[in-house]
Amino acid sequence: MIEPSYHSQCIDQLLDAASELILLVGLDGLTAAKIAARVGLKRTVVHYHFGTMDHLLAALVRRSFANAREVILPRFRLETLGEDIWRQYSINMPLAEAYRARALASDVVGEAYREVINELIELLAAMLRKAHDLRGIPPEISYESMALTILMSAQFVGGQRALGSNQHIDELETYMKSRFAITKVCADATQ
Repeated sequence: MIEPSYHSQCIDQLLDAASELILLVGLDGLTAAKIAARVGLKRTVVHYHFGTMDHLLAALVRRSFANAREVILPRFRLETLGEDIWRQYSINMPLAEAYRARALASDVVGEAYREVINELIELLAAMLRKAHDLRGIPPEISYESMALTILMSAQFVGGQRALGSNQHIDELETYMKSRFAITKVCADATQ
């Protein structure tokens, strides 16, 4: 019988190898054979642990968000939360775009992607709620809608900048940063 820790360790090694390979060959160049070769195993081991490549990608999406959550929490400051969220998500993330495309084409990856995005929105909404509560600023819309608006706008701006389209992007970025700025100035303006 295979020890559970060995099983878990093997899965981690395969996911680590997949992450490294995605950076080297992209999502489309990722194969079970390349992953297995990277860790010195047979291709069938990848399928044994994950079934399909989509199941592997779904596991990778979930693990990546779990790791990101640990980075996000201490990095964002409540007094600059709107801007911190914007800075984090307005960078161009070609890999995120590739995952989004795969999520649209695969129910398995799509389910993992939706799950992670919903968790991210809840996390950001809780942070926005706390920041507003500390300053006594009443929200105009739900915190979840606020988080989604910032996240979607930031990702769109990052994508547009990556494509070289700057028309109205600076204006949108300035508006979004001011709209969701959580500062004393906003608190004073509401009194």
